[in-house]
Amino acid sequence: MTLNTIEHIGFVVKDSEGMARWYHEALGFKVLNSFETENGHVAFIKCSETGLIFELITDINLACIEEALSHPLQLHIAFKSKNIESDKDRLLKLGAEFVTDCATPDPEAKVLIVKDPWGNFIQLAQRKEDFYK
Repeated sequence: MTLNTIEHIGFVVKDSEGMARWYHEALGFKVLNSFETENGHVAFIKCSETGLIFELITDINLACIEEALSHPLQLHIAFKSKNIESDKDRLLKLGAEFVTDCATPDPEAKVLIVKDPWGNFIQLAQRKEDFYK
């Protein structure tokens, strides 16, 4: 199969410029490109650890993803954490909002959800490296 590499994942959001800046400051994403469009703005940001690229789209004609979500399990972006309490505290100081701790089958793991300043769900997961094996 030739379609085995994700090029990017796109989201329609309220403020693509602001989100790109916040994800850079709070999570270390690199802003690859940012430009105005006829109906709004687009920003491409890249995770420095994994290389995954997000396309953040603001378009006056489209509903934002965070407005359509009522529960964090519907859609969330999960990040590995080595110190979940420290990472949570840092994100809260930068404007995130705590949502909930999450149940996990591993008693040694810690998982929680916060919202970024625009209402998008971010999961922090502190697990053993072999969790997915």
